[in-house]
Amino acid sequence: MRYRPWLLFLPGILSLAFIGGCRDSQVSEEAAIRPVVPATITIARNGRMTEYAEFPATSAFLQKAVIKSPLTGYVEKCMVSAGDQVQKNSLLFELRTKEASVLPKDSLMLTGISGLIQVKASLDGIVSVMDHPRGDFVQEGESLCTIVLPESLVFILEVPFEMNRYIHTGDEYTLLLPDNSRLVATVHSFLPAMTGASQTQKIVLKPGNHGSLPENLLARVRITRLLKNNVLILPKSAVLSDEVMKNFWVMKLINDTTAVKVPVSTGISGTDSIEIISPVFSSSDRFLNSGNYGLGDTAIIRIIK
Repeated sequence: MRYRPWLLFLPGILSLAFIGGCRDSQVSEEAAIRPVVPATITIARNGRMTEYAEFPATSAFLQKAVIKSPLTGYVEKCMVSAGDQVQKNSLLFELRTKEASVLPKDSLMLTGISGLIQVKASLDGIVSVMDHPRGDFVQEGESLCTIVLPESLVFILEVPFEMNRYIHTGDEYTLLLPDNSRLVATVHSFLPAMTGASQTQKIVLKPGNHGSLPENLLARVRITRLLKNNVLILPKSAVLSDEVMKNFWVMKLINDTTAVKVPVSTGISGTDSIEIISPVFSSSDRFLNSGNYGLGDTAIIRIIK
C-alpha cells in the first residue's frame, strides 16, 4: 500500500473544522435570539418649565343680606321665591302679629290697625334662600330669606401660610372649573385670619366676567412656585426611573439600530415633560420615546414612525 503522509494530519484538520463550525453556529444563534425592539424616537428641546402647586377655591358671595322678622307672628304672604331677582324696597313678605291672629277684633282693629307688617328688600339682588313659606310661625329676629348681590361673587382660595410669598395682590390666576372651563381671576385681598388646625390662610380672588355662577362651586387654582427659561426638556415617556424614583436614565441612539443607557439628572417635572439638568445633550441627539421600557444597557432597535 502506498504511504500517504497527509493522512496523519487529517484528524486534526477535521477537529479544527468542527470547532470552527460550532463557534460560527453559536455566534449565529446568539445573533438570531437577540431581539430587535420596535421603537419611536424623540429629540430634546429648549423651553420654559414651570413648577406649581394646586389648591382648591370655593365660590362665595361677599355681599348678602339676611332678611329677618321684625316681630313674632305668622307669615301672611310671600311675594318671592328662591331664585327671584328683587329690587331694593320691593315687597317680600307680609307678616301678621301674633296678637292680631288671636284677637281679630282687638283694640288695634278699632283704631284701624290690621296687625299686618310689610317686609321689604334692603338691596338689589337674587333671593338665594327662603327660610319660611306662607303660614309659618316666626320669632322676632328670625331669618325669613337671604338676598345675595351677584356682582359680589368671589372665589375663596385656601393656601398654607408658607405659600403667601408666591402670591401678591393684583396677580392673575386661572380657575379650572368642574366642567373644564377656565376663568381668569385677580387676587383681591388676604383675609387676616388662619383656619384652625390646617393653618391655611384665605385669599379672595375676584373673577372677571363670570356670568351667573352659583355659590359653593369648587374650582382648582395653580400657584407658580418656580419658573425656568431656556432649559433642556424631554418628554416624560423618554425618561425612565427605578421603583423608588431615585435614579433616572434615557435610551440614547448611537446609530440607527442601537440605543444605549445614559443616566441623567432631572429637574422640574411638568404634566408631560421633564427638565434634564445633566448631561448636556445637543439638538441632534435622538432618544427612544416608546419601546424603551425594560431595555438593557445596549439594545438593538428598529425605528418606526
